[in-house]
Amino acid sequence: MRCSPHSRADRSRHMITRAVDDIAAHTEPARGRRRRMTLLAATIVAIAGLALGSAVAAPAYAASASVVTGKGGGGGGKPGGGGGGGSGTELEYAALGDSYASGVGTGSYLERTCYTSSKSYPKLLDADANLRLAAFPACSGASTANVISGQVPAIPATTTRVTLTVGGNDVGFANVMQNCFVFVSSSCESYIVAGETLVANGTVATNIANTVLAIRAKAPGAKIVVAGYPKLFNEPNAKYKWAARVNGDTVALNDAIEAAAVANGAVFVDVETAFAGHGIGSGSAWINDFNFLLPKEGFHPNATGYSAYATEVRKVIG
Repeated sequence: MRCSPHSRADRSRHMITRAVDDIAAHTEPARGRRRRMTLLAATIVAIAGLALGSAVAAPAYAASASVVTGKGGGGGGKPGGGGGGGSGTELEYAALGDSYASGVGTGSYLERTCYTSSKSYPKLLDADANLRLAAFPACSGASTANVISGQVPAIPATTTRVTLTVGGNDVGFANVMQNCFVFVSSSCESYIVAGETLVANGTVATNIANTVLAIRAKAPGAKIVVAGYPKLFNEPNAKYKWAARVNGDTVALNDAIEAAAVANGAVFVDVETAFAGHGIGSGSAWINDFNFLLPKEGFHPNATGYSAYATEVRKVIG
């Protein structure tokens, strides 16, 4: 829909562009920036017409959808599903998303197509007495489009809980890491700007909204928990020139994801605070720096980081 030059939509887009410029210059405190970006990203979602009405009520997550069974089996046809041991009343659970959902960074891989890990946050949650991981289609490299087309169909009909971490690949995570932090190239800033633009113009918000809606259509009664990303780098960071800028862009990405998720009835989990002081370059890093001997693990959480993810998700998934 094309709006008049003085419409609220155009004013919002202008404000969002200014917000991205602020992020690049780091002229605002991160938390103040979060509040503003959240409101602006929510405006984009409303403009796009993807919110579930003007007042989205949280769905009722019926206990009747739980099962009484021992852990095991499942997996939705993907490696790494199910758990081991235990019995009792358990909520059927599906884990979707990209490498941060599959568990890249731990090295404890159950298979090497999607790199699902036994130390991923979904598998850690699966060990809880009240959750059973019935489907684990999360896959390294997945974008929102991949989740919608290839992972949502794997959600079982009995699912009452779904977790999702996605959006990083939509804004070119691999290209930014490779060109700004591994082999620093002249293309670095152009890749960063391309990602910033997709956040600023509402593309990310639209993609996240579409993903949540697709999950909702497959599992109407499920509680959807969307987990964001940690800031990768400890600051100040003498090793990496672009660390502060990418951290700022991670905050903006999380704000867009949060606004779209909440506007469409999902619950958002912010992991930035949990990871504070544990980025690359800190004395106690929960994120792997790049290592040419283990290139896959670089710029992803280690086992301690995924444990922190599980702790934060656990607070809201019940």
